[in-house]
Amino acid sequence: MDAPFSSRRVGVPRSGVAERIWASARSEFSKRGYHGARVQGIARGAACNVALMYRHWASKRALYVDILRAVWIASASEVARLLEEGSSGPDAVVVAYVDAMMSDPLGAQILIREYLDGAPFLAQLAASDPSLVEPLHRAARVLAPGTPEGLDPVLAVVTVGGVAALVASTREAARPFTTTLPDPEAWRGHVLDLLVHGLKREAARPNGGARPAAASDGAPGNGASGFHGS
Repeated sequence: MDAPFSSRRVGVPRSGVAERIWASARSEFSKRGYHGARVQGIARGAACNVALMYRHWASKRALYVDILRAVWIASASEVARLLEEGSSGPDAVVVAYVDAMMSDPLGAQILIREYLDGAPFLAQLAASDPSLVEPLHRAARVLAPGTPEGLDPVLAVVTVGGVAALVASTREAARPFTTTLPDPEAWRGHVLDLLVHGLKREAARPNGGARPAAASDGAPGNGASGFHGS
């Protein structure tokens, strides 16, 4: 029987077979999601048999929940750190989520597949440990002063986080549409430019002025990406 959510481990296990299973499962879940992942594929990637895998985790579900929790906590902690170190306001929230997701593309893919399934396991994790959603509410408080009337800042943060996870996990998706795949920093600049300034930023700028900077360090400016002109 699976252990309660509140008693599960957090983070990468100690080195050895469990660490190999963890790494293999992250890869499998990122490619196929919870329902598509196969324990045989996880065991094969970890160079062990399924019986040995079940000595460390009671079920595929238990392994997935441990990994999902670790991904969520790591990304939320990184967002909180970036917001504390950087500037405040809507731009800072966008930059923090994009950078947090880009720091772990496999984790971003796991989150995207969980979202596409309706986030059932995230909902269970949040219900068992409400503190897991506090970083999201903290980001919403940062976002709130610049949020237009009628727009829920919590829903805005959920949307920004989902989009950030998507773009962090899909840089390779640009390959069929461009002769040169952008390097990670150029891709980051492109994403931030689009999310922060939008598609109509040129028309919105008075007198053809310079594009405003994003939140803090590394904010995209003219020529930040090969996807748009200066």
